[in-house]
Amino acid sequence: MPIFHLHLRNREIAAPDEEGHDLPDLAAARAKALEGIRDYLGHEAMAGTLDLRGQIDIADSDGTVLETIHFKDAVTIVYP
Repeated sequence: MPIFHLHLRNREIAAPDEEGHDLPDLAAARAKALEGIRDYLGHEAMAGTLDLRGQIDIADSDGTVLETIHFKDAVTIVYP
């Protein structure tokens, strides 16, 4: 099973994923990244701030970035 690294970056944090995740394919890595972003943003919202300027870079075991998912694309914001 391939290993995907989900590197989180925003204005305050650069958190490389050194260990990676054994996932079947890029679609599963994308789903894992979206889950991580939503969890991260949930904690931010509980603290009173929601900063959508971050991203997760999905990289393969060679370090090649296969896809970038921006925080703003991981949620839908509905205004009244």
